[in-house]
Amino acid sequence: MFNPVVLKSDLLFSLRDTLRAEDFVEAVSPTMRRADLGPGRRLLVNHDGGRSLRAMIGPALRANLEYHRRIFEIGACFRPEKPDDLHVPEFQMLDLYAAHEDFDFLSRLAEKLIGPHIPYAFQRVSVADHVRDHFGIDLHREPLGDLPGQMAAHLGVSADAPFKVVLGQYVERELEAQSADAALFLTEYPVGGDEPCARLTPGTAAVLNRFELLVDGIEVVHGYEDEPDRVAFVERARAAGLYDDEQALVWEAIAAGRVPAASVGLGIGIERLCMAASGVKDITVFQQSSQF
Repeated sequence: MFNPVVLKSDLLFSLRDTLRAEDFVEAVSPTMRRADLGPGRRLLVNHDGGRSLRAMIGPALRANLEYHRRIFEIGACFRPEKPDDLHVPEFQMLDLYAAHEDFDFLSRLAEKLIGPHIPYAFQRVSVADHVRDHFGIDLHREPLGDLPGQMAAHLGVSADAPFKVVLGQYVERELEAQSADAALFLTEYPVGGDEPCARLTPGTAAVLNRFELLVDGIEVVHGYEDEPDRVAFVERARAAGLYDDEQALVWEAIAAGRVPAASVGLGIGIERLCMAASGVKDITVFQQSSQF
């Protein structure tokens, strides 16, 4: 008999077991953060002069690379978005960082973590190759150019829409459908999306070392190699409206030599992994004690 509590417990045990075997250490970063990242980014709480519930684990965990080269956390996150079958106000994330590792290491680690729990072989699709084939722009050799305008026109959205919004809608409409009854790595994202901390792939003009893993239409994992160039990181993050006080704190630690600039990061939505593992298409099934 299907039991969502037991399934979730077994998955969490397996994830921790795999990470410990890979020499990762579990940490706990603050759920209530000092930084208010602006409207729609965080939920406020009336505590200790006003704090914000974290929307992601991210930078506070990366700072712990000061103490160990491989670190992870499984914890609660909160987002002020409208609930639906894939989104709930409170959910669990597994986030991890590993120092001095490359993008290939991260991809292999994602397969080790997810592979035992899904019934599909992994496939890969390059977003950059798709862009080249459909828009004639080779992002390995060329900058974005007029790609944002072409994508917006293709989607029928305003040319003034931010490129991160346009790109997100385009990937969702044109590429994510390929993950039906499959486990699909979407790789080689263009610059300008919603993951500005990803490293520009060496030798390319506008491709990032970033991936998303979708299982039967559900985004379960995202991963990236951190951009080690502070100037490039800040420029891209500010252009996307995603440079904030927490990112600045991490870069202070990097500049002081306490945290390495070269690292990789990965996040897994725990309830979404439960959905992918069970075939259940409703995330609320995996909210324990939801009546409270």
